[in-house]
Amino acid sequence: MNKIILSIGLSSLLTTMLVASEKDDAIIAQLLQDVAVLNSMKADLEGNAMSGFQLAGYASFDFVAPDGGDAEFSGVKFAPIFHYQYGDIFQFEGELEFEIDANGETVTALEYAAGTIFLNDYMGLQIGQFMSPIGQFVQNIHPSWINKLPSTPVGFGHDGAAPTSNVGMALRGGLPKMGNLRSNYVVFVANAPRYGKAADGDIIIDATGKTSSGGASQLLGARYALNPIGGMEIGISGGVGEAFDDTNTSGTSANVFRDYSAMGVDFMYNNNGLDIKAEYIQQKIGENSLATTSLKGGTWTAFYAQVAYQINSLNLEPVLRYSDYENPYVNNENIGNRKQQIAVGLNYLFANNLIAKFAYENDTNNNIDNANRVRAQLAFGF
Repeated sequence: MNKIILSIGLSSLLTTMLVASEKDDAIIAQLLQDVAVLNSMKADLEGNAMSGFQLAGYASFDFVAPDGGDAEFSGVKFAPIFHYQYGDIFQFEGELEFEIDANGETVTALEYAAGTIFLNDYMGLQIGQFMSPIGQFVQNIHPSWINKLPSTPVGFGHDGAAPTSNVGMALRGGLPKMGNLRSNYVVFVANAPRYGKAADGDIIIDATGKTSSGGASQLLGARYALNPIGGMEIGISGGVGEAFDDTNTSGTSANVFRDYSAMGVDFMYNNNGLDIKAEYIQQKIGENSLATTSLKGGTWTAFYAQVAYQINSLNLEPVLRYSDYENPYVNNENIGNRKQQIAVGLNYLFANNLIAKFAYENDTNNNIDNANRVRAQLAFGF
């Protein structure tokens, strides 16, 4: 009888153990599955943590009152800038520009859009459309909330003497410090600019980034800048290549290219509210004996020097700028045109990134009527 009872008990215990074992296996399997899900979520979160996105940009609103002309609210610009970074491996930066033209139409432009792969602590490979590394003003100072005056120096706007943007590839970075001396560099290759007529008929070098060189040799260029003391930078830059000749009318490919070169020297110093900037830049188009038009080559040059001083106790900043621009053509004739301008301004800083600007510009133009004006601008960065 006892053996029967013991047998029944052992059988019951074994059954219970088997059931418990099956439950444990199920529990363990579920736990393993949950751990796998958690590990996957952790990997996703860690990947997302390496990604960063930022929306920045600037906007400005302009007013102009020219001598002998009508006073107008002359400009509305909104320029969002998108930044994306993945760890210390990759960065993207792009700027859109939205402006309203004289007819009330919205004009949209892609100012730049480029990705940078960081190769090491001192070098990044940038690919896409980027602001021209030749010179200082266009690539670093042109945004309206950074520029100290409501306008650009003569010759430094679109279709002037300064290249504006490139489509290509660039190596950028800084070199290790040599004592207290720091420096930075850019070496780039980009599609060729174009030489021809603007919409208003002026002869220009169209040095904005394009996705085609039209068969012309690509532009090779570089900029090197030294920082000898804190707040000071001295830069030299240049580039050589060919320009596609839009003035050619023969339709043949043998004579549509001209030699092209650009160079610039720039200086900036900022210390205790004092801000000094100066820059000389030029673009040169070579002769083309095979061209079917009468247009020769020429050199487009521009220079500006500017000093500003921020009076922190009053939130005021007086500004004085002299600029000079020479274009070898006037009304399609190779007779030369020199434009000089003195601009005097006073800024009120609501904050470092919110500025009201007031200025008077006095222009002297050979072969063109004087165009003096009062300007005002509200600009902010975000």
